Amino acid sequence: MKAPLSLLFALSALLSLCGCRSFESDWQAAPASSPDSLTGRWVGTWQNTNNTHSGPLRAVVWQRDTNRFDARFHAGWGKQSGSFQTKLRGQWQDGTFHFTGKKRVFLVPITTTGTATPDRLDSGYDSPLDRGSFQLHRE
Repeated sequence: MKAPLSLLFALSALLSLCGCRSFESDWQAAPASSPDSLTGRWVGTWQNTNNTHSGPLRAVVWQRDTNRFDARFHAGWGKQSGSFQTKLRGQWQDGTFHFTGKKRVFLVPITTTGTATPDRLDSGYDSPLDRGSFQLHRE
């Protein structure tokens, strides 16, 4: 039986309880927004397309160089929550950043593909266990 991605997030959260505290520290330290970059705080929601799971989502994004960002996400589902970090790599085209990201959670590969502007971040995610999307905007 395949476990849903939300279960993997829950297990990840249990194994790294300090991750939530670390996310909160990163959240407080990050700027609310950046007028010409993706760096800073983001809020929104996530939802699976293969089941009814969904919840709130926050992210902190740091810029590594023109075409590379690191993103730390904190997702909620029911009374559970968990954090994970991924790299977003891509190219800017006409003011929009087109990106992909790859992350493994308990050896399960998760691929993220999306677009972002300084005001909005839209992405899909896909894994052997779950698929869905998330939408974020500035806090």
